[in-house]
Amino acid sequence: MIRRVACTPTLTALALLSAPASAAQLTVLEHPQPGRVEVRVAEDDPWTARPAHPQDSAAVNVLRTLSSLLPNPLAGVPVRCTPDRGEAVGTWTDDRGRATCTVPPGAGAVRVEVPGATAQTAPDWHLDTARHLTVTDLDDTVIVTGVRQGGAARVLRQNALTRPVFPGAPELLRAQAARGPVVYLSNSPEGLAAPLRELLGKHRLPAGPLLLRDFPGVPGPRHKRQALDALARQTGAAFTLIGDSGEHDPELYAAFVQAWPGRVERVLIRDVVGGERRAEVERLSGLLGKQGVAWGWLPGEGR
Repeated sequence: MIRRVACTPTLTALALLSAPASAAQLTVLEHPQPGRVEVRVAEDDPWTARPAHPQDSAAVNVLRTLSSLLPNPLAGVPVRCTPDRGEAVGTWTDDRGRATCTVPPGAGAVRVEVPGATAQTAPDWHLDTARHLTVTDLDDTVIVTGVRQGGAARVLRQNALTRPVFPGAPELLRAQAARGPVVYLSNSPEGLAAPLRELLGKHRLPAGPLLLRDFPGVPGPRHKRQALDALARQTGAAFTLIGDSGEHDPELYAAFVQAWPGRVERVLIRDVVGGERRAEVERLSGLLGKQGVAWGWLPGEGR
């Protein structure tokens, strides 16, 4: 059993060397604040570790997803975070298997190590110096899910290699990446970080921070609102905001425009509902247009 002690880099390094080599799952959870690295450590699980394959059965995909969403957290695990520039930082996981390392902004990428798991690196996305940020939702904006149309079971049966993306989404985001970092802001649970990264790579979507929700602790709208405000405080960049009409993205983006006047260049919304909801969003777009914010529709599934 690992005993909690005062966390100094030296003590943490010794704990890493002497800790038992039991297998663990390390997940680096990105944060909008530069220099802040959040991690989650859980017991190793064969279903989560099993690589996805296009021919995987629905049952295998469901078991893998549920294992990712419901991990068994490991408390009291030493965590060592070593930036490219500067001293290492040591800490320990809490009862939820979570820990936070904070290094000075500009310290570069951070290597994260825990006993029994492969080390991972939290990149430095240079958000604090960016002149333009594209913030995009994922489900029903980039990835075809159709959850609101009864597609939740279909999503569970798929994996990162079989979930489709909307035509034109990769090209749109690659063009946006030429202007500055692309930030993926999603209400998907943090446990899906690894398969979502795999999906982004398969479809050649731009690399960028993946800001997922602490599920079920934080409601979706609050998660997105807090992340957007944190991004606005950390940088003077102009924003392009991309979402869909299925949930609260139009209202959240409109509130962000009001809270941070002059910071948003354009809002793009994918129409996945139509009908009265489309009319509501169009009324909202008219109000934002009067504030100088460009508004555009992205085609929805089947449109």
